[in-house]
Amino acid sequence: MVQTEALEYLYQLQRHGIRPGLERMDALLTLLHHPERQFQSVHIAGTNGKGSTAAMVASALVQSGYTVGLYTSPHLIDFSERITLSGTPIPHEEIVRLTELIRKKISSHAPELSEEISFFEFTTAMAFLFFFEKKVDLAVVEVGLGGRFDATNLLKPLVAGITHIGLDHQRYLGTTLLEIIAEKAGIIKEKTPIVTSVSQPELLSFLSEKARAKNAPLIRLGHEITLSINDPEQPIDLIKGPQRFHYHGAKKRTVECGLLGRHQIDNTAVALGLLEQLGLSGIPLSEQDLLEGIRRVSWKGRLEVVQEQPLILLDGAHNPSSAERLGEFLSKVDPDRRGKHWMIIGMMSDKNISDVLFPLVDWTDAFIFSRPEMKRAADPNQILNSFHRCAKQISERERLPSCTVREKTAEALTYINAFIQPEDKLVITGSLYIVGEVKALLTGTSPSLIRG
Repeated sequence: MVQTEALEYLYQLQRHGIRPGLERMDALLTLLHHPERQFQSVHIAGTNGKGSTAAMVASALVQSGYTVGLYTSPHLIDFSERITLSGTPIPHEEIVRLTELIRKKISSHAPELSEEISFFEFTTAMAFLFFFEKKVDLAVVEVGLGGRFDATNLLKPLVAGITHIGLDHQRYLGTTLLEIIAEKAGIIKEKTPIVTSVSQPELLSFLSEKARAKNAPLIRLGHEITLSINDPEQPIDLIKGPQRFHYHGAKKRTVECGLLGRHQIDNTAVALGLLEQLGLSGIPLSEQDLLEGIRRVSWKGRLEVVQEQPLILLDGAHNPSSAERLGEFLSKVDPDRRGKHWMIIGMMSDKNISDVLFPLVDWTDAFIFSRPEMKRAADPNQILNSFHRCAKQISERERLPSCTVREKTAEALTYINAFIQPEDKLVITGSLYIVGEVKALLTGTSPSLIRG
């Protein structure tokens, strides 16, 4: 088996879709002698921010000298981004070897699983087996979808986190925030500390009840953890450097966050809370390494500046709450409008397109609606129709943004290249899949995105 064959096998598992339940995952991990029980872990759920938080925890642990596995999804360009070892993506030959190994195990001992196991269940098992083989000191694992029935939820972590909660994946998680938090809270384990930035009183009350029932200490942003931010309203200087704030949890410290956006300060606070709980559980961390790891963290595709003049900013905002945060950030980017504000948007068809567009209209001068090469991607004309239905109601500006449709991501970039000036600003958003395609195009790389 070569890499292409391995990836083709993995991607065709998407035909099984998303189905709740841990029985298949438990059966698969039993075949592999439960590698997830052989290493210590940190488990992180949430609607938005869980990947950034996981990256910060992993970065601080690597900086402290630990061998760290990090499992996140989706990838932007290459499948190997999903599974990293102390910051290095899993080698392609390891993807091939582990795919073949697990596939043969299923074929020989549980052939019925071959018609049931999902893409995410298979890749999660691959990650757990890889981390076990590499004898990681700790694995930092991001929940894929929800929490209660997510394939990662067979872990028994030292500590868990739940970041911001918003509406997303309602088809699977429920149509209200209470239903969604119930799924996320499914990662809470007996006597396992849980750190959260959930702020809505009703949701926080629900979490408190669930944690109490599990005898799990609950560390809450705004309660056990507090923050003080210097000049939160200042215009964004994308070149100046890390955001600085004061943190008061188990310890007081001044922190520099290497990621852009006010919301990343909350994610940093959750990461610090998780790291403090690891320290209390017997994982030594020096203060210098902890702070340096947070400062140095990199998390591609989330408010990522890939070019300064003209400014090109990538952000995978794909649901209403993440779009609101992007809109808040952009309101401080070039508020005097020294240049034209361009935005390429490509989304999945199952998203609430209008609610994602709402927070982005006022900043934008020109929309280019496109789509990544995904079966689930929304027709750009569908996005355009959503814009026309709601634009006049949501924009405070007299003149609405212009709109253009370009079917392919490359065509959207070519169109903008013909007009963009050095003082202009370009944002690509709506999905991590279109962000990944743009990164691949800008770097001349061939993406191995999931075709679903």
